[in-house]
Amino acid sequence: MTLYTSDINKTAARRLNKKIYSYIAFTAFCIVFDRIYALFSHGVSSASMSLMFLYPLIGGVLLFVLIRNLAPHACGAKHYRLFINSYSSGIITLTIAGALAGVFEIAGTSSPYLIYFIICGWAMIILGLFTLAVSLFQF
Repeated sequence: MTLYTSDINKTAARRLNKKIYSYIAFTAFCIVFDRIYALFSHGVSSASMSLMFLYPLIGGVLLFVLIRNLAPHACGAKHYRLFINSYSSGIITLTIAGALAGVFEIAGTSSPYLIYFIICGWAMIILGLFTLAVSLFQF
């Protein structure tokens, strides 16, 4: 069986569309989670929790739309799975850090461990973007 370039492009487009739709669903979940939590927080709100949906929206949806439109061949790259795993883990970690920061702010407390979430999240995102760049510019 011979695979043609158009078949690879269709497969890449399907993979990227699936990833985009999953990040849209995750963004919607974050918004719904914030609204439901706000109902039970006795009128106290938190900017960290209210804006946590921006991580999957900008970091997920926007990035994968750009990849789909500018470099769909990245899906077939050697290190694509490493990029997906580390980058998505970083986005999820930062989103959880935003939710925890919001819970702590609403509760009126803090945690010294929250900074580790943020550092690990950004480290995973940087690792993912680095592997994507290596895959795209590999000769």
